[in-house]
Amino acid sequence: MHSLALLVALALLVPAHAAQKKDSKSDPKATAPGGHVEVVAKVGLTLTLPPAFTSVAPDPSDDDDEDDLFSCSAKLGEKDVWIDVEQWSNFARSEPSRVTWRIHDYVRGEDYEGPDFQFAEHKLAPGPYGYAPYASLLWGSFLERGTTKDIGSVWYLAGVTDSSAYLLTVSIEPAASAAERELVLAFLKNGVVHAGPAREFKWTDDEVSERWDKDSALSDKERKDLKVIRTAHYLVLTNSSGGDKFAKQMELNYAQIQKVYPFAEIPGRRLMPVFLFATADEYYAFYAKQFETSLEEARESKGVASGDFYATWYEAPNDPVHIHEATHQIFKNRLELFGAGSWFQEGVAEYIETKPNERNEVARRIKDGKHTPLQELMKLESLLGSSEDDVSGDSAAALHYKQAALLIEFLRDSKFGKDKFLTWLHAMGNTADNDLAAIEAVFQRIYGVSIAQLDLELQKYCQKR
Repeated sequence: MHSLALLVALALLVPAHAAQKKDSKSDPKATAPGGHVEVVAKVGLTLTLPPAFTSVAPDPSDDDDEDDLFSCSAKLGEKDVWIDVEQWSNFARSEPSRVTWRIHDYVRGEDYEGPDFQFAEHKLAPGPYGYAPYASLLWGSFLERGTTKDIGSVWYLAGVTDSSAYLLTVSIEPAASAAERELVLAFLKNGVVHAGPAREFKWTDDEVSERWDKDSALSDKERKDLKVIRTAHYLVLTNSSGGDKFAKQMELNYAQIQKVYPFAEIPGRRLMPVFLFATADEYYAFYAKQFETSLEEARESKGVASGDFYATWYEAPNDPVHIHEATHQIFKNRLELFGAGSWFQEGVAEYIETKPNERNEVARRIKDGKHTPLQELMKLESLLGSSEDDVSGDSAAALHYKQAALLIEFLRDSKFGKDKFLTWLHAMGNTADNDLAAIEAVFQRIYGVSIAQLDLELQKYCQKR
């Protein structure tokens, strides 16, 4: 059974696990280096279960889904353990986090009817997990529906191969203790090994050519002017003579962003593509093609981060727009914090782009109570799309960008917020877009305030700023 269906089954407290398949070979007597060893040949995995997992046995099921590769039950003391492996064929050579984010998003969806989940962490774990030399790990608790009572613990470990992807699920009921959680994390770190080819994280020349030819809107003749620049973190694809200078500035931007919003370097991360065009018109053509829109709309953009790439044209490497868009690219492709909504995503980018004195006007408005209430700001699906300008004639969108940046300043730099800022950043980046109940729950859990109380604290800050 697919893990998305498994979540629904957990609501009934009935373990739903697929039948053991013929490509999975058990060796119940194996003990090195831990306990039971399982080979899941179809996705090239060897699992070495910890000795503390006892009474390991195949978990039979009437389900006949060919993507369910292995399922077993075990005991951890008196607690029940279930382990499943399934393949996700459509995610070959992608990022492992695409799989875990599907789980993450599913349990937030309107159609989901399973137990409530409280995820503790969503991170990348380096190791021999597949085509990408790291896996994506999502773990936490599932709760009794409508309550805050933990009834079990669950871990999702996703990896990708050159032909598929896999999802390893470990669930324990009742909820695992701290020591038991450490045991499972140690198993996922040391007891899961993939045998298969690893990708070239710097991109092969063929991959580069294919990407340039596919995405750029240049003519066949113009595309031949491609210059490829590989830096520590970027793959710059350009037909501009300023590519080297621009690439150097992108690395400086990366270092600044990493200093403000720290994240670990995971070996083997794919270089992030940058499309740097020689002229604005070439960039506009790219934008119109990429987003299936008009050249008129494209001309309103100076640069755009979307998916894994950043695109712009060579004009002024120090233009603040580059670090703003680079922040978006890094939040998606390094920090992997996609959520909360436009107020959060634009706030973190606008904060790093602007200087404190550029936020003085909006700080004055907040001090006087003439700003958009935070609850209303957090409802906006797009700050850029803010339609009504201020009575003074100022752009509503510009004011909202600055207000979002000032909120990040308040949480990162003030006595009220800075000690818990990174905890808040990761928790908020994992909430659903514009979900006020979830957003407020994060503020309550980390800072002990509602959104309305946060608004008052922000006003106090601006009065003394």
